[in-house]
Amino acid sequence: HDLRSPLLSVANAVAILMDMMPETRVDDSIVVECLRAMATCSQLMQHIVSDMLDFERIDSGRLVLVPAAMRVSQLLVAAADTFGGLATAKGVTLCLVPLPPDLDRAVFIGDVRRLQQ
Repeated sequence: HDLRSPLLSVANAVAILMDMMPETRVDDSIVVECLRAMATCSQLMQHIVSDMLDFERIDSGRLVLVPAAMRVSQLLVAAADTFGGLATAKGVTLCLVPLPPDLDRAVFIGDVRRLQQ
């Protein structure tokens, strides 16, 4: 389940790129958006696979969380990149709305990778 969503997003981004006209420029906004989504999703899948391969570490309670400073907006953009292709394929439009200024500026500590999963 955790791999299916980012994998479908990558597949949808690839399909969009393949359907584009040959004269489409690499700096076209749709191309850039698809490539960013593919990069985000492939990185997420690498982390998930890494965690699956280290299942013994998780099962034995030796999982190490990596706390880091983060902003909610970063998580929301990553989520939109991950699920945007899947949403589009299902006819759903994802919209990111601006956060209240206090929340947008706030820095939280957490394990970004685990939150993205």
